[in-house]
Amino acid sequence: MAANREQAERVREESDGGDHYRPLATAFRADPYRTGDAALDALSDIALPDDVWVDIGAGAGRLALPLALRVGQVIAIEPSPAMRAELANLQIEHGITNIDLRDERWPSDDPAISDMADVALISHVGYDIEEIGAFLDTMERVATRECVALMYDRAPGSMFWQVWPTIHSEEHARLPGATEFIDLLHARGATVDASELERGSDRQRFGFTEPDEAMDWARRRLWLSENSARLPLLRQAVADLLIERDGSWSLPDQPSQMLIRWRTR
Repeated sequence: MAANREQAERVREESDGGDHYRPLATAFRADPYRTGDAALDALSDIALPDDVWVDIGAGAGRLALPLALRVGQVIAIEPSPAMRAELANLQIEHGITNIDLRDERWPSDDPAISDMADVALISHVGYDIEEIGAFLDTMERVATRECVALMYDRAPGSMFWQVWPTIHSEEHARLPGATEFIDLLHARGATVDASELERGSDRQRFGFTEPDEAMDWARRRLWLSENSARLPLLRQAVADLLIERDGSWSLPDQPSQMLIRWRTR
């Protein structure tokens, strides 16, 4: 994790202005009433009508909003102002009122936080957390029934790892994924249940409507500026990588998404 952070800081061509997700927040909007999302379906099977869930790193509410339609309350923890704004707007648009949206970073520094939810959820959050022990300690203290994670076998930040040597003349310092996370939970003494989700939900996240969309994601993943001198090189590298299927574009090396559930009590 430290190697990945140091690499990103070294190759970064522009600052994110303190909110990395500001230019991307609208891309994380999703219909709370959608169907055919394997990850959401799996979470719905866990949810009970009177549950309180805490969604740590809730983003624009991709999961928090539909979960709020199924449970008593969702506590949405999100430090990004841009993501919180999108979530709040979607709440209003869809009339969803049982979300407690909080501007906090995890782990919370409030020692009184304990037993506040039935289920604690993270979705593609745990890849780059260097102090993961304290993060999980607080997560487990919050959840009275179980903790749940959605993770890919490798971090989404690694989705254009094949292009790194072409652009930066070095290999990408990749982050750990679901397998390493499960190993960590076992080492911490947790009882773990993990299952792979169907591929359909992976394509929803890693598919692109047009090559320019893939190009923009690649530029951000490789920390290039909008006016980078390396953009022509990146454009060609991305074009060589993409595969077109039925009018959409995807990467050839698709990750596997895992649903990970664990208990420590």
